[in-house]
Amino acid sequence: MVKPIRLGGAVKKNNQSFAQLTTTLFATLLISGAVGASDLVLTNGKILTVDSLFSEAQAIAIDGGRIVAIGSNASVAKHIKADTKLIDLNGKTVIPGLIDNHMHLVRGAQNWQRQIRLEGVLDYQEALSQIEKAAKRAKPGEWLTAPGGFVERQFDGRPGAGFLRKDLDRVAPENPVYLQHLFDWGYANSAALERIGVNPENPEGMAGLLLDNQGLPEGPVTKRAQWLIEQQVAQDKQADQLANAHQALSDLAKTGLTTVVDAGGFNTVDSLYAPFQSLDEQGELPIRLYYMKQVVDWQQGNRATNLQRLDGVRFGEGSDFFKPVAVGEQLLLSVQDTAGSPANSGDAVKAEFLEKAAELAKRGVQLHLHAVNDQSINQHLDAFAEINKTYPLAPLRWTLAHVDGIQPETIDRANDLGILFAIHSRPVLIGYRFQSRFGPKANQMTPMKTLTEKGALWGLGSDSPTVSIYNPFRTLWWAINGRMVDGTKVSEQNVDRKQALIAHTINNARLANEESNLGSLEIGKRADLVVIDQDYMKIEASQISKIRSLATMVDGEWVYRDASF
Repeated sequence: MVKPIRLGGAVKKNNQSFAQLTTTLFATLLISGAVGASDLVLTNGKILTVDSLFSEAQAIAIDGGRIVAIGSNASVAKHIKADTKLIDLNGKTVIPGLIDNHMHLVRGAQNWQRQIRLEGVLDYQEALSQIEKAAKRAKPGEWLTAPGGFVERQFDGRPGAGFLRKDLDRVAPENPVYLQHLFDWGYANSAALERIGVNPENPEGMAGLLLDNQGLPEGPVTKRAQWLIEQQVAQDKQADQLANAHQALSDLAKTGLTTVVDAGGFNTVDSLYAPFQSLDEQGELPIRLYYMKQVVDWQQGNRATNLQRLDGVRFGEGSDFFKPVAVGEQLLLSVQDTAGSPANSGDAVKAEFLEKAAELAKRGVQLHLHAVNDQSINQHLDAFAEINKTYPLAPLRWTLAHVDGIQPETIDRANDLGILFAIHSRPVLIGYRFQSRFGPKANQMTPMKTLTEKGALWGLGSDSPTVSIYNPFRTLWWAINGRMVDGTKVSEQNVDRKQALIAHTINNARLANEESNLGSLEIGKRADLVVIDQDYMKIEASQISKIRSLATMVDGEWVYRDASF
């Protein structure tokens, strides 16, 4: 017989609604033989399909990794057979698998198992407790690192200098500790300083140490001291990179992510992709990892663009779990910009950029380009407009990434060329810096609301793990509330929860040319979904960051299940 499974406990015999469903519908279908039978059916849920109508369903049927039916309990019951597994969701909300359109996971996964996770921790003592727990798991002498994902101002009760050396020594006395603060400074304990030849009690001649009133290292490190520590950390790679890669992806699955697009970036050398490719070949990738092909050879000292690196690359092809989807996020390092510093605008640089970008268009390759400053973006659009005369860009889905400083009229220019946008939750950590640099204008930066009003297609990602937080519900929380992790209001460009979810699912699938397979829960698509512990559409907006995945499914298989599910 069909055996239903109830979320959070056994099915009660007196559950009349479920009993009626099983006796009047399921039993009849089992006797007569179900048409279009399936392996798994989830019933009695609130399923947000994120289809074109943003419709809701009660049940979903899955077979062979794809969705074969979705709708009411009664309509989906037609897909039940004797060995179909039934799960009663008991009213729980289901959403499409969340997609991050821009993450630096391949680079960040090194030593993942030894990393300290401080994302979302809001108390200094709790942060120290996390470090202490990591030290107890580690062997004496092993490096413990936090690769960013926090800002010191988020920790209530923190000292003025951030993490103090004496506190790090206390919680990790037998391990060198290094905590990376964004891409700025770091914090080190005594054991870390000793690894670079610094006597913490007599730190003579070392640049980059913040000293206390007794002339001793207080904790923060920068300049040469920071560089030397980072070199030590880089040399201390764990031998089993497969385990690091698998653990990183498993941790992402636990948050509700089912697909990540890796953006490569500085120092993302080719060898870093090897463990992920091996896992794919072994059929052991828990979630989908798409990636941007690097045209800058980071192993070469000149870091020049070399488009010959694209020869033989078949974009969008490969396994369903691991394949290249674009070039990015750098095309030419000389046009790298920031919110306050535009790209190099010399004639030679613009000519080279036009040449390289035109070659991508000629090859029919998608470009996902780092672009933050409005002046830089307009410079790129000048080149795009010229290329568009010969090679229409709209079908290529070229994408501008970050676009924190883009202005409304520039959005119009990009829209006219069919350019898409990848928005990232970096202000959840660095929004205060935009406020400091640009004043009230910062409230209109990272313009999700304006993009939506202008009908632009934009997706939502994180740019984690260093300058943002990889938990997608923190990203959704930021997009909906416009606040930093510490609660500081930094944006008036926030959007409603419906638009945020669309941006984090189906729009990101469109950015990756995967909307026929991913991004919404519709018949024929891959069964990538997340069962969550709160009603996403009704929970207080301020609480969205606290939503947890109870279970994450990729390709019809559970890749994460909470003990209560």
